Amino acid sequence: MQTNCKLYYKIVKTKNKTYRVVFTFDAYNRITVKNTALITGDVANFTDSAEYIQYSINNAIARAKAQLRTNVVEAY
Repeated sequence: MQTNCKLYYKIVKTKNKTYRVVFTFDAYNRITVKNTALITGDVANFTDSAEYIQYSINNAIARAKAQLRTNVVEAY
């Protein structure tokens, strides 16, 4: 069953020089460990091409939409 809840995401740079995507349904507070709905693993490295980084982020968003059963995704 799909919902119409807005899912917000934020791209996080880790200290290991990789990117992760963090998802939450909470639009009013900061994204914290307590209110995250999903945290991806490392999706790309800093040294990867811009096209590959965008492709990996788009794949992570598509997987989160399917897993969290929502169609509405916005950047945080």
